[in-house]
Amino acid sequence: MEKNEKIEKIEKTDKIEKKDKIFFENEVNANRMMAQILNVTLVIVAITWALFENDVFYSRVPVRALMIFNLALISFSNFICRHFKYEKSWIKYSLMGTLTVVYAGTTSVLTYNVTLLVVIPILLSIRYFSKKYTMSIAVLSILIFFAAYLYGANHGMLDLNFVQYSPGTIITTNEKMWLDDAVKDIPYDKGLMLFNTMFSNYFVKFLQLVIIAVAAVKLVSHCQEIMSKQKKLTETSARIGTELALAEKIQADMLPNLFPAFPDRAEFDLYASMNPAKEVGGDFYDFFMIDDDHLGLVIADVSGKGIPAAMFMMFSKNIIANNTMLGKSPAKALMDANEAICANNSEEMFVTVWLGVLEISTGKLTAANAGHEYPALMTPDGNFELYKDKHGLVIGGMEGAKYREYEIQLEPGSKLFVYTDGVPEATNSSEELFGTERMVEALNVMHDTEPKKLLEGVRCAVDDFVKDAEQFDDLTMLCLEYKGTETNG
Repeated sequence: MEKNEKIEKIEKTDKIEKKDKIFFENEVNANRMMAQILNVTLVIVAITWALFENDVFYSRVPVRALMIFNLALISFSNFICRHFKYEKSWIKYSLMGTLTVVYAGTTSVLTYNVTLLVVIPILLSIRYFSKKYTMSIAVLSILIFFAAYLYGANHGMLDLNFVQYSPGTIITTNEKMWLDDAVKDIPYDKGLMLFNTMFSNYFVKFLQLVIIAVAAVKLVSHCQEIMSKQKKLTETSARIGTELALAEKIQADMLPNLFPAFPDRAEFDLYASMNPAKEVGGDFYDFFMIDDDHLGLVIADVSGKGIPAAMFMMFSKNIIANNTMLGKSPAKALMDANEAICANNSEEMFVTVWLGVLEISTGKLTAANAGHEYPALMTPDGNFELYKDKHGLVIGGMEGAKYREYEIQLEPGSKLFVYTDGVPEATNSSEELFGTERMVEALNVMHDTEPKKLLEGVRCAVDDFVKDAEQFDDLTMLCLEYKGTETNG
């Protein structure tokens, strides 16, 4: 039972930390910044103390005990924060409390010279992006600084402009005498002087402090709202990332990805790959047995990127495959697929397609091209060359489009390479395209290897060309090697 309770507690803690990760990271960063400010303050306090001890400054208030207290408090607070790696929720109270007390003590000694110290804790509290916490620091600062001013005023820091004495009174002082020492024997209303000093001098600063406090709370409220939106956006982004990863897996599973594809067929060998520019892409390839003697080959490129292109890709892939599987010629299959896609294409997307049907027993390849890249063909005793076939209109471009098909006679040892525009249009940092010439060169370097290694060689050539430049388009390739029926024997 205890074990289950511990597990539930751990899960609950993990859930809270995950939910408030942005706020937690912000608080830790703010703690580190406050600790650095305290370190600077430590140096300033030490220097100030040294100046007082060497009579560079003089104060009516004893400062030695105050400075020792400040140094000890800052050192202890910094030690505690470092020990807990600035990650505990109470660290901020320790840091900001120390800062407020140290500055208040300094203000009580140097009342007229450290006005800026009044607002520093409030301004720094904004870094935590917590409205409640900033309001607490503002209230604490107002109370403690007002008390510090009152203490300073009662210990020799009164404004003597408010001393009331009889006209004609002669006041004499020397270099070591403070003015209020010189007038201490002159009758005046100290309570009235204290009231006038506090009201005319410190109360004005007090009002400024209140105004700054209100502005700080308003600002931190706005910052908190921004961080809440950022948190929601991060959570949404994480959810979308998970969904995109799932979509990527679904898309990959929809494409044939088990190789060798037809291990029982020795008449041919083929290999294909697809590398999307984003999590999911619009390119696709497909291959399937239409019957025992006919192999269907498809490579296509959908307009656009991301989820819309991926959805259109799946829709197009199924339509093209279904029409081809019915035994239609490539031209007829593309024509019927175009009609079906145009009938339900309100977004006006389109897809370029190269479709081929190989008669395995004879090596006759019948193909049609709907606005796709030129295939590359290698004869048994030659090198790869672009085969500049006739292009028809892209699928989904216009109803009633017609397509022409052509025939290529493959001899044993011939290879066919088809690809999407992501290969020739791969771009390096100098905005230079990889191009079909480099592609054909890369093919010919590996022309005597099996389809898988040939595709890997082309991909390496593309990567070496683009180097660290971003991949802007999906990169999809398919290679068929025709071995002939004699190998079956």
